[in-house]
Amino acid sequence: MDILYSVVIPVHNRSEQVLLTLTSFEKQINAKPFEVIVVNDASTDHTSEKINDYAKNAPYPIQVVSLKERKGPAGRNDGIEKANGNYIIFCDADFLVLPNFIETHHKMHQNHPMTVVSGTPYCYRGLYSLYFPNFTKEESTKMKQSLEKNGLWKDSYLKASKVTNILTQEDIRNHFEKVYKGLSIYEEIGESIKKAFLDLKNAPWLLFITRNVSVEKKAFQEVGGFDERLFRGEDWDLGYRLYKKGYKFAIIEKEIGYHQEHPHEYRNPFKPMFSFSKALTEKFGKEDPELFILSLWDSSDDLWTDIPVYKKGLSLYCSSKNSDVESVKYLLKKACQKIE
Repeated sequence: MDILYSVVIPVHNRSEQVLLTLTSFEKQINAKPFEVIVVNDASTDHTSEKINDYAKNAPYPIQVVSLKERKGPAGRNDGIEKANGNYIIFCDADFLVLPNFIETHHKMHQNHPMTVVSGTPYCYRGLYSLYFPNFTKEESTKMKQSLEKNGLWKDSYLKASKVTNILTQEDIRNHFEKVYKGLSIYEEIGESIKKAFLDLKNAPWLLFITRNVSVEKKAFQEVGGFDERLFRGEDWDLGYRLYKKGYKFAIIEKEIGYHQEHPHEYRNPFKPMFSFSKALTEKFGKEDPELFILSLWDSSDDLWTDIPVYKKGLSLYCSSKNSDVESVKYLLKKACQKIE
């Protein structure tokens, strides 16, 4: 049977979370033929051993690509080289998928050819699947308040000295309803950011976030894959290149997976960060308003909370026509270029 979808999941030292994510793929319903490719990004704990053990008896095709040196997000390039599918779905190691995950991506691609299909902004609902002893006090409090609501909280979690399962592989296989009891009661992104993402008229390429996004493999190859210099913003850099090639963007307007909560410190960079806006201006120059306005933000982390501001500014810039405004546009463009 020919593989239609290749799900690429990079992982570094996340054995507990990735095993739950992989187990959730066992539950896919009405799914077209798919495989999962796990890119083990030079893990230094038991992640490699656990993934390989799981792969031996996985009920769906799974490949493990092991990197000797850590690459970060760019490790996805190595996974895609091994992909057999016509479409690539990017998924995070900490994104536990719902049973309609593959099916939903497939239907979207059937209805929207030559399109990037994105789960943003409906992929940020938090799920407490594990307790981490290095949660901050605030993170632990949010967890307790969420789990108490559905009867999953145990005071013993706070005394645990190692990562402790709240949800198990057995729960996912045979008691999937328990997943919904572990959901966070907190919103991870504000309404203004969500509304900005839903605006497809301005910078739709910001929807390319690798937690839950898919595109034809040939499109990925056409634009050259992920920029290996980037540790943050590598997905937006790739999304912009797809956008410039003429690919459209479509949103999956429902939740088809949940983010397994973990300590925020796990996002700390492992190498110096290269500006994704600088990477884009290197490739495309500074004439496009999307890029010279983007140069006001040095990193994707900085831009994240300002996405509504960026999109509104871009909209105003592109829609204003009178001569006075044109002068302001000229000055703004020169100011942005000077910052670079």
